[in-house]
Amino acid sequence: MISKIKSGFSTGLAIVMVLLSLSACADRDIFAVLDSEGYIRDQKEIVEAADWSVAETFEIDIRQNEFRPTIIHLLQGEPYIMLVENRDDISHFFVAEDFFKTIALRKIVTESEEISGVNLVGLLLNSGEVKELHFVPVRDGWYNFEGGQGPGLFATNLYYSPLSLGAVKGMVGAFVVEE
Repeated sequence: MISKIKSGFSTGLAIVMVLLSLSACADRDIFAVLDSEGYIRDQKEIVEAADWSVAETFEIDIRQNEFRPTIIHLLQGEPYIMLVENRDDISHFFVAEDFFKTIALRKIVTESEEISGVNLVGLLLNSGEVKELHFVPVRDGWYNFEGGQGPGLFATNLYYSPLSLGAVKGMVGAFVVEE
């Protein structure tokens, strides 16, 4: 019995150590993977071919632990600029990994930087913060997104928040990409 307890303690300690080491990867508020497995491979060509002068801009607000609007309709192959604004007094994360795997991402614009050449998993938005994504949807379909409030641990192909409101309180939405 004592050996089982020691074994369980060792396993639990190992999990905590791994999670703590992963949190070091999350020192930025853009959570992305650098590999291309599962993501659109010819993103650069798609982004360069798009006419960004006609890109439609839309906004997703986070307010009172809800996304507004909750369903976003997009057309496959058209360029978009999405503004995600956190209008709450606490930080929230916005995760849409399945959707982000099906878009050609041109760039992410924050107050302090412009990022390109990454495959996006999610965004952390502090209170009052706005992040801008320039992208082209490549595949049609229905793609859920969810939110939560920090703290969260993000690393390549892994994200976890014990306070995920998507799982706990239904802070969810969806992208609907049509042909």
